[in-house]
Amino acid sequence: MHDLSASGSVITEHDVLPNAWYLDLGRIPTCIAVEAGQADLFLSGYLGIDHVTKGFAVYRLLDARITFHGPLPTAGQTIHYDIHIEHFFSQGDTRLFRFNFEGTVNGKPLLTMTHGCAGFFTQQELDAGQGIVLTSMEKQQAQGRFTDDWHQLVPLQVESYNDAQLNALRNGDLISCFGEDFANRGLNNPVGLPSGRMTLVHRILKLDPNGGRFGIGQITGEADIRRDDWFLTCHFVDDRVMPGTLMYECCLHTLRVYLLRMGWIGETDEFVYEPIIGEVSQLKCRGQVTEETKAVQYEITLKEIGYKADGTPYVLAEALMYGDHRAIVQMKNMSVQLSGLKRERLQTLWANQTTTKKVLFNNESILAFAVGKPSEAFGDPYKVFDSERKIARLPGPPYKFLDRITSIKDCEQWVLKAGGIIEAEYDVPIDEWYFTEDNQPYMPFAVLLEVALQPCGWLAAYLGSALTSETDISFRNLGGKATQFIKVSPEIGTLSTKVKITNVSQSGGMIIQNFDYEMHSNLGMVYKGNTYFGFFSHDALAEQVGIRDAEPYKANRKELASGKSFAYPSEAPMPADMMRMVDEITLYDPDGGPNGLGFIEGIANVKQEAWFFKAHFFEDPVWPGSLGLESFMQLLKVFAWERWQDELEIGQFAFESMALNQLHEWVYRGQILPVDDKVTVQAVITEVDDQSRILKADGFLTVDGRIIYQMKDFALRIT
Repeated sequence: MHDLSASGSVITEHDVLPNAWYLDLGRIPTCIAVEAGQADLFLSGYLGIDHVTKGFAVYRLLDARITFHGPLPTAGQTIHYDIHIEHFFSQGDTRLFRFNFEGTVNGKPLLTMTHGCAGFFTQQELDAGQGIVLTSMEKQQAQGRFTDDWHQLVPLQVESYNDAQLNALRNGDLISCFGEDFANRGLNNPVGLPSGRMTLVHRILKLDPNGGRFGIGQITGEADIRRDDWFLTCHFVDDRVMPGTLMYECCLHTLRVYLLRMGWIGETDEFVYEPIIGEVSQLKCRGQVTEETKAVQYEITLKEIGYKADGTPYVLAEALMYGDHRAIVQMKNMSVQLSGLKRERLQTLWANQTTTKKVLFNNESILAFAVGKPSEAFGDPYKVFDSERKIARLPGPPYKFLDRITSIKDCEQWVLKAGGIIEAEYDVPIDEWYFTEDNQPYMPFAVLLEVALQPCGWLAAYLGSALTSETDISFRNLGGKATQFIKVSPEIGTLSTKVKITNVSQSGGMIIQNFDYEMHSNLGMVYKGNTYFGFFSHDALAEQVGIRDAEPYKANRKELASGKSFAYPSEAPMPADMMRMVDEITLYDPDGGPNGLGFIEGIANVKQEAWFFKAHFFEDPVWPGSLGLESFMQLLKVFAWERWQDELEIGQFAFESMALNQLHEWVYRGQILPVDDKVTVQAVITEVDDQSRILKADGFLTVDGRIIYQMKDFALRIT
């Protein structure tokens, strides 16, 4: 006792009483389960910290890592805590200590708290705190993840909810909060938000299904702080401050609003919210909420959504809590699973979810713009392009993958400016030619990319881009970045793509346009990315010199000697004639290349009579860039087959081309015309995972020695 040079321990217990004020769906909430191991402060006092601080410093939690090992306890159970202070230390005049604890129920592990750090601070030190300062890594954009079986249950859009709507949600009134999509779900007593003392979020400032640095969803909640709030008056009696663990619960409640809006709903006796077993969550506190605070904000950013192997819904997220818009608390790897609820149950609840969209421009109109009279697609301003002049077109059949336009917002026809948003649809035919020709059960990457990009071309035409030039101009994609989340099978139905034009610039007779896009199906988000296009005159295209400063890999003598050349395989699982974009293969030493992981090249002879020249584009024949990228993926198929063929049986596997959840990038700086001679494409393998059978590669495509395409982080997986 009174020895700060020593460590110490204390054992405490907390009884989860029937009808306890905090019970949430019959369980102790996450924050209370952690907070009940609060005797580290008692233990520090027992060891003599007050003899050092002499009443001039107050306790604050700084850091903790929390891992749950079992389900949240129910009423009638007792949590046994074994709490250890490891050691005290000083930073200047500030005394701190490191601690940990283990919680058990009936002798079975419930949770552990490790890397705990707390300290004693003067008011001057608290006032000088900088709050949470994010690192550059924590600010960097990254790609979130959906599990393979994820699908969107109900349409999502940017929304906000006021105090009355959240109060309705506390009563289980989903319709008053979220709207008529939640009517007729067959629920008698739906799960909502906790109430009473656990009313921790008053309104939602913004819910954005594509927000946050991971791009798959973000929600920001807010709560007003009153001087007599129960958590201030009891914590602590002479140092009123909001508990750090309660801040964690505030963020969990905000996240719960998002999950409910996402369609993860059910009866109150059907499931519970609890942490994922084994996930390590980190809490960092660098500020406080006091009687002087007016409001707090909770910003929750989703980074992984989906279903566990048994069908249990789960989510991983990161959170920032703000006091009067100043970041003060950070939670990393915050986890929630809906124990008791299953994917099949949710699918049944939402099975009759239907939406009827108005068709603004139908397939006949789109076909007219592709191969007919542009004025019949868009109106009289385009009559000059019916016969007198040429206009940049959409691809025609069989390379047309746009059926209708169902929504146009924030833009005016014939006014070329950024900000406009459209929604386009493509009905995937169950027996379409590209499934057969690719010899695979999934949509080829080239087609998926076209489904995403063709609405960009339509929007550019709707805005009257061609009318801004006195000379005829062609439309060319220049590059982009994207991620695929779901494999597209023949049975997927309709793909709906939302496109927003984000920037328009004009210079020297050229027009550059930037677009963001998201593609969805009934199974959820399929493909998301950004891209940019240019309008160029014939002379400007003729002057293209390709990608500057590019350096494709050159095989060394050993690799040249060991390389083997052969015709591109013509049997399944490789593509058939119509989809085959490579004629000859040279496969080098599998341990060669700049990374020692392999290097492969392919050659395609340009054929003037190739089907795609007629389809892409009318009066402006050019090899589709997407099929150039497809040739790159076809190299990876050969490399993967050569590496793993002894483990594979034809008919028992498929190429996932593009590998899911993999951000990839492409750049175009030239074109392949019918008058060209030879296309060469090379892939340098950058990563190989033999266990998961995943390849990642970078590469270039050249035409007659001119480097015109670059591919980065393209990935193929065998499933």
